[in-house]
Amino acid sequence: MADDTSRPAPTPSVPTRADVFDQYMPIVLFLVLNSAFGLIPAIAAMTLWAVKAQVSRYRRGLPLGRVMPIIVVYLLIRGTFGIIYDSGEVYFGIGISAKALAALALLVSAAMKRNGAGYALPYLVPIDRDVKAHPEYRAATRRVSIAVALVVFASVGFDTWLLQNASINKFVLIRLGVNWGLSILTIVLAGLYLDRRLRRIPGFPGMMPLVERSLKGPGMNPPPSSE
Repeated sequence: MADDTSRPAPTPSVPTRADVFDQYMPIVLFLVLNSAFGLIPAIAAMTLWAVKAQVSRYRRGLPLGRVMPIIVVYLLIRGTFGIIYDSGEVYFGIGISAKALAALALLVSAAMKRNGAGYALPYLVPIDRDVKAHPEYRAATRRVSIAVALVVFASVGFDTWLLQNASINKFVLIRLGVNWGLSILTIVLAGLYLDRRLRRIPGFPGMMPLVERSLKGPGMNPPPSSE
């Protein structure tokens, strides 16, 4: 007899115009203010808008939960050190270091029962609990976690080189373009791989139907940790 744990996870939310605006507005503010007034106002504006964006996402019910205060504290610490030292290398270097730590955590998670990709995927597309419990799901998402971690490490290396060899504004623009393209490529390849592997699970409809269902969904709350 099926119990509550067999229910599918709620339908994930999709990015809104506000999300896109909040994602790119800090970059626009930084570029404009750094050119017009200098680094300190640019860092201050970028930090405050990024904090505002995190709080707004939390209030809209996006799945940040307990992580949101940690992100806000990180943003404030990063901005404070950037302003104190009046240094783009310090400000962006902290971000690069955090990205490297995230990649390391993803690799570590791949060795654990609940790897990073396997945990995050149900927040992006509606994955049934039966699918999440299948060994094929754990194996496939573990490989995705490792692959994404290696891509992030490569991005960290590029960011570090670029920060040392470009002006701050050029660094922001070039990194934005390169990382955006690399992110899209990684998502597409990971999606294709998961689509092929997870079709081995009985009843799995494929990634595209799940993406379409996600785009039509009303939003979600994080899946409960226990039922």
